[in-house]
Amino acid sequence: MENKVIFAPFSLLTATILVLTLNGCGSGNAAIKAAEEKEAATLAATGGRVSSAEGLRLGYACCNLRYSGDWVSDMGSGELPFIPVGTQLLVRDVEGARANVEADEKAYRFGHDYGRAQEKTSEWVDKLVVLNDPAPKIAKFPANIRTAIEAGKIAKGMTKEQLIMSMGYPATSDTPKLEAATWKYYWLRYPLVVHWQGGKVSKLEGNADIVAKAQISPVETAKVAPKKVSVKPKTKGGGSGKSSNK
Repeated sequence: MENKVIFAPFSLLTATILVLTLNGCGSGNAAIKAAEEKEAATLAATGGRVSSAEGLRLGYACCNLRYSGDWVSDMGSGELPFIPVGTQLLVRDVEGARANVEADEKAYRFGHDYGRAQEKTSEWVDKLVVLNDPAPKIAKFPANIRTAIEAGKIAKGMTKEQLIMSMGYPATSDTPKLEAATWKYYWLRYPLVVHWQGGKVSKLEGNADIVAKAQISPVETAKVAPKKVSVKPKTKGGGSGKSSNK
């Protein structure tokens, strides 16, 4: 999976500080410039590696984050567009049950709409904005799993980590514990229940049309199926110049 790199070869932190500094220069507004310089200084001091409850948090999308307009809810619906897993994110602040987050220079509002009884908003935000880039880990997944994650869909055999990367965390109001035997998601606002067996997705339960939409199709999976390569046997004396696999 390819992540958008805006400021290569700068690091994420260096790039963010540079943007904040450049935005302040020549703005003609001393207050804005001072605020941006303060943000840049804070990030330089902390590296953004702090809880969103403490200040500016700089990291990556843990998973595909569904949004409607600029709103990212803790109960997103699977058919919505999403901020791809691994996208660079900057959490500017947390206000009550909402966080102001920037992704690719676009502002989003993360709304802790349903799970406030189960966890603090800052804890929820910290789950979504992880400090380490998930891309290297995703690169090691099987091809069909990577394809499902890129499409934001479900594949049988996915681990919990892989499902979260693809679908996001289930709302804690529906699934308070990730150790539960089933997780509940939504697609077109229809409930979609994921069953676990041996730590992997074993079954999807719900409206048949919704299950079909949410699950990666054989056609999509076939696109990344490895091609079978036939190796011709080596001719006597090696005249073909081709070697056989042993």
